[in-house]
Amino acid sequence: MEEAEDRLSLPRPRWANAEIAVWGGASEDDLALAGGYLRVAETAARHWIAHGPDDRLPLPILYNYRHSIELSLKWLIRKAAQCALREGYTGEEDLSPIQLDKRLRTHNIRRLADCLNRYLALLDLPKVEQRIDPDSWSQLNWLDSEDASGETYRYAVVGHGASRAPARQSRRFMSPLRALSPALHLPEILARASASSWKACLRSCFSVPSTPSTVTVISFLPSPA
Repeated sequence: MEEAEDRLSLPRPRWANAEIAVWGGASEDDLALAGGYLRVAETAARHWIAHGPDDRLPLPILYNYRHSIELSLKWLIRKAAQCALREGYTGEEDLSPIQLDKRLRTHNIRRLADCLNRYLALLDLPKVEQRIDPDSWSQLNWLDSEDASGETYRYAVVGHGASRAPARQSRRFMSPLRALSPALHLPEILARASASSWKACLRSCFSVPSTPSTVTVISFLPSPA
């Protein structure tokens, strides 16, 4: 146990129950996970800013920010589909859970953003609110141009065969962070801007059913000897 603790280089929490993490259950969805990735990215970015440059951190930080945006888009797509069905949509677009799962089996930001725009257009909203706002759309396009496959911020080298190339580039680290800012809070932006029907649907998505689903409990640190 002591050897494992040494490898982790982590102090023990002040309280025993602080070692326990709970995940799963009715309250966990892509938006909840997106918030976790966002918090990890912000914590690491603040550490980088406070303690000086560390070339090992930018890519993991950018990956966590990017994954937070990807999960937020997937959550919004599911909720837009849910709201459309609730409004009685019976058009050609297949909004079934099975088709949604297939459609969301991608890391491509542009593809997800296009899908969200299509689904927003199905809702009974003012025309201007049936699309992602221009600032967020611009930053999503920029992010897609930086990392279309979801690999650029995840690996040291991306691509295959002759197209293999280093993912890391020398640049001012804060520039991409500032560029991502509008897209990081896309769910909040859409909820603030959208009409009452979309807001009501989003609010209903935060309600927790009375019967919980499976919950996993795990201790991050070894128990005392």
